[in-house]
Amino acid sequence: MIHYTLLPEKEIKELKREYRIRLFISILFFISIAIVIGIFSLMPAFIMSYSQEKSALNQIELVRKNRNSKEIENIIKELKQDSDDLKKININNKVSYSEIISDIISEKGSGISLNSFQFIIPVNTASSTISFVIQGKSLTRDALIKFKNKLESNPSISSVELPVSDLAKSKDIDFSIKISLILPR
Repeated sequence: MIHYTLLPEKEIKELKREYRIRLFISILFFISIAIVIGIFSLMPAFIMSYSQEKSALNQIELVRKNRNSKEIENIIKELKQDSDDLKKININNKVSYSEIISDIISEKGSGISLNSFQFIIPVNTASSTISFVIQGKSLTRDALIKFKNKLESNPSISSVELPVSDLAKSKDIDFSIKISLILPR
């Protein structure tokens, strides 16, 4: 083997070793610089996504609080309304709505079908009457008039109001009768 240098063999090995170490250190240096540059280039995106995440979490929390408070407010309103309705229904604890309904059902003839009862509770509890509306269907005008007359003959009913427009048809009549009851003392 011909050497072009006049350096001894030991020195050549030492130089090759130092060369490889310096080359390895240079490669590691450039890799670390590339990693640092990559980290710094990703930093704005990280900061932006972090701030957007915080903002989204704050909005979610705000929506939860608003939803819960609105639901609670709606529940409280419904409970108050139900409480008021119960107070109106229990005027003097003397009115039995089931008895009133069964009395009216017993008065209807075979040509009458009743669809609904709607009680109109007076606002002041000192009132001695209760009104309600009965809606239904009559097969004939005569059956409807008989039903109205039977209701008027009942002593606990103070008035029966049947609109004249309900008597316009002679068959298949949808009717609405307003009845006022005298409350027992």
